[in-house]
Amino acid sequence: MSELSNQTVVVVGASSGIGLAAARAAAARGASVVMLSRSRSRLDEAAESVIGTRRAIAMDMLDPGAVDRVIGSIEAVDHLVLTAVADELASRAPIGAMTGEQVERSFDKLRGFVNVLRAAAPRLRERGSVTLVAGASAVKPPREGFSVLAAASGAILSFGKALSLELAPIRVNVLMSGVVDTAIHAGRREQMKAWAEKDLLVRRFGQPEDIAHAIEFLMTNPYMTGHTLTVDGGFVAI
Repeated sequence: MSELSNQTVVVVGASSGIGLAAARAAAARGASVVMLSRSRSRLDEAAESVIGTRRAIAMDMLDPGAVDRVIGSIEAVDHLVLTAVADELASRAPIGAMTGEQVERSFDKLRGFVNVLRAAAPRLRERGSVTLVAGASAVKPPREGFSVLAAASGAILSFGKALSLELAPIRVNVLMSGVVDTAIHAGRREQMKAWAEKDLLVRRFGQPEDIAHAIEFLMTNPYMTGHTLTVDGGFVAI
């Protein structure tokens, strides 16, 4: 039997990209998957591609009231996976040119993750897990426009390590992802693909399934906690 059979896996950000790939992978291994995302229409469409037991619920993780209602409706959670926030790169700007709104939006992912964990902590099973997805800018930010986004990503790494101490024996890990072929790069996909195939050590553009495979490992390995697992095609090394 799969390690995820008859377990409840909650995926936040499940309407596309890494979150959707993680939902598909968990369902394929026998989990009952709860897919959460802000857009009802995108979420319903995504759920159609998940083979197995799944339930889709629209939820904006930046709305604490909505988070409390939705998470409160889930009786118990074996594994919680928190992935993306909408338009994550929209707040990218040089520090001297950033607006107050861009600064606030840069911390949306961290703010949303905190909202979800506050609501979910009492419902996490003792031998369950939490996986937080952060970007590699936490340790290797691009040269311009990423100072605040990098700070927010770095905070997620610290948040995950602190939670592993606070929530033990529930396991908490961070998956630090490199550049992956998701909607966040839709406007310059070919440029990013060409760069990855030329400059990354693995000579390929990362796919959501690559990250989902690593998330499966973090969910199912009972000896893994307090760790940041880097899956980046060698980006941090170059």
